[in-house]
Amino acid sequence: MRKLVLILGIWILGGAAYAQQSAQYTQYIFNGLIINPAYAGSKEIWNVNAIYRDQWTGLDGAPKTQTLSADGTLKHGLIGLGFQAMNDEIGADGQLSLLANAAVRLKVSETGNLRFGIAGGATQYSRDWTKIKTTDPDPLNQNDNARAILPTVKAGVFFHTERFYAGLSGANLVPVKSDYVLTPTRHYFLTSGYVFDLGEHMKFKPSFLVKEDFKGPTNLDLNAFVLFAERIWLGASYRTGVTLLEKQTPEQKLELSSAWAGMAELYITPKIKLGYAYDFTLSELNGYASHEISIGYYFLKKEETFMLSPRYF
Repeated sequence: MRKLVLILGIWILGGAAYAQQSAQYTQYIFNGLIINPAYAGSKEIWNVNAIYRDQWTGLDGAPKTQTLSADGTLKHGLIGLGFQAMNDEIGADGQLSLLANAAVRLKVSETGNLRFGIAGGATQYSRDWTKIKTTDPDPLNQNDNARAILPTVKAGVFFHTERFYAGLSGANLVPVKSDYVLTPTRHYFLTSGYVFDLGEHMKFKPSFLVKEDFKGPTNLDLNAFVLFAERIWLGASYRTGVTLLEKQTPEQKLELSSAWAGMAELYITPKIKLGYAYDFTLSELNGYASHEISIGYYFLKKEETFMLSPRYF
């Protein structure tokens, strides 16, 4: 029986051990499109965002993720369109995805909007066998690289007013399987938040994200941010694994660990924003920090001096 030992073939997410499933982000708080296709066009302005994440810097084989996304509206905001490209590597395994997004808006009250979105495309899953150490080589796996291109579908719903939002989405909705590369399972995301006034030039935004795959511990993110003078976001996030559903026997349960993240986002100009997140894990990997950098650009018209509503999420 062959035994494979990956340089880093286990995705530790929310303190639980997983095979590579979905890319980890901290700054989804500022770019909801990466977790919910219904977010496309919700800012009612065309914009482009890029994120680079270096997970557990210095650890051999640790995850690295690059994402480029863009979205905007047509038909006076009734239709949202978007695009996502993502490259994710962890140990010997990788994912390269290209997705197109579409969303429709239904106005349900004076300030309330309900959006339905879908994203579809393809993902190339790969495994570099030269990075895998084997005690009993398998002649079927002697190729340097194994690849499989498979369909990818996401769907979601997103409700928002000028101050409140809530979203529910699903990723990897088409079941896919390969004998030679790791493929993801379905994931579901539930998120919500609200913006409070703390004064004339300060706002407070608490939010949460629940991530569920109905196989391992549930991921829970608790976030708190303050916006200063409509220009600078400062805040923190606490990520942990929780047992909401009994999905494992006591013998199979893994220790639930947690992580903290500090984040900042700065609007350099009304058109350009920069973001940074610093994560540190409260587990055996606490010696390895994670860094995430983002940049965004808004295609504002000359007469527009600030972001169109909604601008807080």
